[in-house]
Amino acid sequence: MNMKARKNQWIVPFSLLFILLTGCSKVLDKYDLNVVDDRIWEDEGQAILYLNNLYEDNMPPMSLGANDAYSDETFSSSQAITDLLYGFFGASDIDAVQALHRDNYRLIRQINICIEGLERSSLDEEVKRPILGQALFFRAWRYWEMVKLHGGIPMVNRVQDPFLEADLNVARSRTGESVDLIVADLDLAIDYLPVEWSLDRDRGRITSGAAAAFKGRVLLNWASPLFNRGNDLSRWQRAYDANTQAVDLLGQMSVPRALHPDFSTIFTVDVLNNTEAVLYRRFDPGAGADYTSGWEGRVRPPSGGGSGSSTPTWELVQAFPMQNGKHIEDPESGYDPTYYWRDRDPRFYATVAFNGSEWEMNGREMTHQWTYIRNIHENNRSPATGFYNRKATNPEIPQENISMTGTDWHEIRYAEVLLNLAECANELDNRSEALELVGRIRQRAGIDAGDGNFGIAASVSKEDLRELIMIERQVEFAFENKRYWDLRRRLMFRNDLGRYVKKLNGTQRHGLLIEPASPWDERILDADSPYRGWRRIDTVVLFNHVDIEDAESYNSYFNTETRVLESLIGGTTQSLNYLDLYDFFAVPSSFLQSAPLVEQTNGWVNGSFDPLAQ
Repeated sequence: MNMKARKNQWIVPFSLLFILLTGCSKVLDKYDLNVVDDRIWEDEGQAILYLNNLYEDNMPPMSLGANDAYSDETFSSSQAITDLLYGFFGASDIDAVQALHRDNYRLIRQINICIEGLERSSLDEEVKRPILGQALFFRAWRYWEMVKLHGGIPMVNRVQDPFLEADLNVARSRTGESVDLIVADLDLAIDYLPVEWSLDRDRGRITSGAAAAFKGRVLLNWASPLFNRGNDLSRWQRAYDANTQAVDLLGQMSVPRALHPDFSTIFTVDVLNNTEAVLYRRFDPGAGADYTSGWEGRVRPPSGGGSGSSTPTWELVQAFPMQNGKHIEDPESGYDPTYYWRDRDPRFYATVAFNGSEWEMNGREMTHQWTYIRNIHENNRSPATGFYNRKATNPEIPQENISMTGTDWHEIRYAEVLLNLAECANELDNRSEALELVGRIRQRAGIDAGDGNFGIAASVSKEDLRELIMIERQVEFAFENKRYWDLRRRLMFRNDLGRYVKKLNGTQRHGLLIEPASPWDERILDADSPYRGWRRIDTVVLFNHVDIEDAESYNSYFNTETRVLESLIGGTTQSLNYLDLYDFFAVPSSFLQSAPLVEQTNGWVNGSFDPLAQ
């Protein structure tokens, strides 16, 4: 694998992002943020302009589909991905992951310039503090992006001299110390930031509730098995308190944060009018091509002008519960393995396009989506998994615009805060609260209330509810860059979670291979037919002759079987084998060369730093 592929494997590249901040075009007038005249900290407008540039560099990027192939959400044959999932990186491959790199510290230096400048400033505290709170949030964000992959890292909370070698040579902090410093920054940010920005021009800035929600996420990770091998309950209590604080602050907004009523439109309703939006990045095609997102073009099928990427696996399809809230393996669920699409959780239909499902979209005549192989309506292409991705799509967008859309990114939405809190409550044996919180998510999804617990037994055990919460996260946040991180923090690559959730290591991912049944696979050879060269099935679906709800009709047209997706890589029978070594990644060689005090991570060549040491 080349260095460029390795360096970029954790970040999906997207175009520059538009964020509504001050309504001022100066957000693009970049300072040299490493060379700043101290006088700007005596002028509120100049300080805010500097801060706006920090937003551009540090605001969480569009991450729909990010890291999905590092999990069981989708499949990719990319070597950069398979080398990790199959355990091909060994102890000497220290450059496999490069989250810990000098560019992050360059950005942190720019943030520290802002923090130190404001601390010296003679501006009024009521002016300084909101600016300072936003900078502190970004420093916490930058550090957590490294800690979650490497454990303890060099924590530099002062402006470093980029030309002074000794200034750059800082030892790694213990992981707990790193987390405490991140939380300390977030505590100050929560204290300094408003619950809500009063001016419309400031909507989109970090609020105290957003900072608290991020703190809740950090501490949930710190309490989880990846970091918390002894299951220290005080960590769960700390995470519970943080997420409770987030719910409280978000509830104090003039329009309190709440679940958006329609799951299918969470990402297509402008974040400024979406009660679920907590921490987000806004896109606006009206501001130019540089401020658009391309998710729609990435996942739409070829007939809709897209590339058909990030296709859901059979494992993800099976994770969705039934309309009654029961798991498909529950004998009372009513699941039909042949007609797997019947009576499923409504989130299934908002996430997965299956063979024959309805999916009208602007610029396409066909009203149904077909995923059988060699489909002429899809340029003789078919999704490897047998499914297309409908998550966060907007069928009203014209085909000519799908590569430059205004699909906003929710880095943290209210549903995550609720499920973070539910998980903590369950670990602290407060199952009634956890059940109520999960019930709110399921109620919004449209699952039947049943006896009031939306398909969950009131007597559910702590272990079963833990498993259910993780399944709930899997389906609720599909393709929202949550699944890989949940698998890591819960050690689910190597450990079973319960009767429904088994470890991923030793397994393979699957899709559906859907082929036309005979004689519908035959070519039309009539020279006078306008469909000459088509297969007969192509005309059948064009004229909507298939009734997918009628067993006799559907089975007469299609043959379906599962196939191992791993076999698409040169016929390999390789199974997933995410190594324990990857719990905490190595310090890249370039970083070690410039900072001799930094110890290598245990398990990697010459490693002596224990990320789990207290």
